[in-house]
Amino acid sequence: MFKITFITVGSLPKGPFTAIGDDFTTRLKKFAEIELKSVKTDDRLIEAIPKGSFVIALEATGKQYSSENFAAKLQNFIDNGQKLTVILGGPHGIPVELKAKANLLLSLSPMTTTHDLAHLFFLEQLYRAFTITKGMTYHY
Repeated sequence: MFKITFITVGSLPKGPFTAIGDDFTTRLKKFAEIELKSVKTDDRLIEAIPKGSFVIALEATGKQYSSENFAAKLQNFIDNGQKLTVILGGPHGIPVELKAKANLLLSLSPMTTTHDLAHLFFLEQLYRAFTITKGMTYHY
């Protein structure tokens, strides 16, 4: 099964965001093995990345994709048997050394949002991408 590791600097979403995140994580388990990790500080990020994975750093200045184009990119990862690691940085973003090591810098939006919302937004887009690749009716 396709493996995705989603690493967050700081804590995972709390309060009402927890239930939404749990819902998307449960939905995603139909398509992939998903592991959510949190690290306390930026200096723990690199050691938390599983060896041999394709690394996507969520970064405001990164490349932007439509949902359909992201779904096609996701399908390429699956077809190539790649493990995927996604990094959501802390309040100061992704450290420069990690940006250099990332295979893809991905922007969720040019606008700034809260850490919890960015986390949920990515989980939702990941779920949407899987439903697009599977021809499901979630994405219209």
